[in-house]
Amino acid sequence: MMTAEPMIVRGAHYTALLDMIDQRGATKLHAGEREQLLEAADVLLFGEPDSGRAVRSAEVLIEALQSSQRWSVESCDQLREHLYGCGAWTGAS
Repeated sequence: MMTAEPMIVRGAHYTALLDMIDQRGATKLHAGEREQLLEAADVLLFGEPDSGRAVRSAEVLIEALQSSQRWSVESCDQLREHLYGCGAWTGAS
């Protein structure tokens, strides 16, 4: 049986992602962009099949936020870290 610890860590990343989004507010992130990021975080957090489309869409958005300089490189890196942290780790040790 799986321990609760991985889900706690994933939940912490989800909460941190929400905090980042909320701290920026509408001045740095449009409502549709917010929803796009939350959709990707949700599918990762809940391990939904076919999550690739939502995650790729979020990756493209984060790239656009960075390249347009609406968000700093550091903020985009943190956003990516929290987004990917919402998902189950599937790499090999």
